[in-house]
Amino acid sequence: ASAVQLGSGLLRCPEAGISKAWADALARSRPEETVATRAFSGRLGRALKTAYVRAAEAPEAPVPAPYPVQRGLTRPMSTEAAKTNQLDHMMAWAGQSCALAKAQPAEELVQTLWKQVQEMLEPQSRH
Repeated sequence: ASAVQLGSGLLRCPEAGISKAWADALARSRPEETVATRAFSGRLGRALKTAYVRAAEAPEAPVPAPYPVQRGLTRPMSTEAAKTNQLDHMMAWAGQSCALAKAQPAEELVQTLWKQVQEMLEPQSRH
C-alpha cells in the first residue's frame, strides 16, 4: 500500500486563507528551500527556509521548547507577520513539492485529483 500527503497542495487554494507572501513563496520554492524544523511549534514540520527558520536552525540557536510551549512563544510573531505579509517571520509550512500546488478552488483540485486516480486505476481493473 502507498499513500500521499496533500497538505501543501491545498495551501494555495483560496479556502486556505494564507497570506499572499506565503502563497507566492510556495509557487516559486524549490525542494531545497524547505527544511524540517521544530522552530515554530516544537513539533517537527517542513517549512520554507525563512529568515526566522534559518536563525532558529543555526548551530548557536537555542533548542526549541517542546510543543505546545514553542507554539505559544512563536504565535505572536507569526500572527503579526501574516497580518503584515512579512514572510520571513511567519509560520510558512511547505512540503518539498509545494511549487506544484495550483492556485485554484479546493473543489476543483480534489475533482482533478480524483479523476487522475480513476484514470490510473482503470487499466488495472480490466485485467
